Amino acid sequence: MRQVSNAYLEAQVLTASPERLHLMVVDAAIRFARQGVAALEAKSIEAAFLALDNCRSCVTEIIGGINADPNPELAERLKGLFVFVQRSLVYADLKRDPQLVRDALAILETHRQTWLALMERLQQEKTALRGPDLAEVGETSWTT
Repeated sequence: MRQVSNAYLEAQVLTASPERLHLMVVDAAIRFARQGVAALEAKSIEAAFLALDNCRSCVTEIIGGINADPNPELAERLKGLFVFVQRSLVYADLKRDPQLVRDALAILETHRQTWLALMERLQQEKTALRGPDLAEVGETSWTT
């Protein structure tokens, strides 16, 4: 069963758009942060460390994926926000404080909502550019 699950995940990653890949990393960060909160509340220090370490890895990936080209000022602000998330996760682990993880989680969840709205808007713009006849067909191999 685990092999099937891993193969499915691998197929999702290999075929996903950059926008979808970002969402997958954000979702993983949120999942690991929630696990970290639960582990800290249960006083399970090792489980908390592992969950928060995985969350920090996801946040590092998010920071590394921020592109400064279109708007350098916005990119720096976004990086600063995720550095704050990263720092909160480190302190939460050191102080064993689930509230610090919740603070980071609130930012990750807000970012996820914003990212979903952006993806929806991009899809609407793509559909508008393709025209009403092609919009019904959906994605094809020749579209970008």
